Amino acid sequence: MTRSEKFRLGDLLLQQGLITEDQLAFALGQQKQVKLRLGRILVNNAFVTEENISESLAKQLGIPFINLKNFHLKLELVRLLSESQARRLQAIVLEQRNDTMLVGMADPTDLTAADEISRILKSAIDMVVVTEGQLLESIERGYSRAH
Repeated sequence: MTRSEKFRLGDLLLQQGLITEDQLAFALGQQKQVKLRLGRILVNNAFVTEENISESLAKQLGIPFINLKNFHLKLELVRLLSESQARRLQAIVLEQRNDTMLVGMADPTDLTAADEISRILKSAIDMVVVTEGQLLESIERGYSRAH
C-alpha cells in the first residue's frame, strides 16, 4: 500500500461499478446539507453496504478486509487500547503476530490514528479494513463484559 496515496471514496466506488454517477451526485448534494461522511450517506440511502465500501477500500489499498462477525476476539488484545481510544481511533486490536499487532480500522487511510495506535501499543501494526458497524459492535462486546 502506498500510504501517501490519496483517493476519493466516491470515485473509487464509481470505478468499481458499485454506484452510479447519479447516486454519487445525490449523495454529494446531501453531504453538503447533513454533514455526514460520504460513505455513511451512501449506506443510509441503500446505494451500497458497509461491506461494499470496506471491501472496495481494502482492494484499493491492497490490504485485507476482515468480517468481524466471523472473527473470534481475544479480550486481552482488544483491551490493549482503552475503550475511549478504540472509539476515538475507530480501531480494534485483533491479533499479535510476533512483534506486530494486527489492527482492524474502519478508516485505514487515517494515518494519524494509525501512528497513534502504534505508539500506544508500542508495536508496529498491520492494518486490515473492517466495517464501522462491525467495529462498533465488537467494541461493545469487547468492553461490556466483566473486567
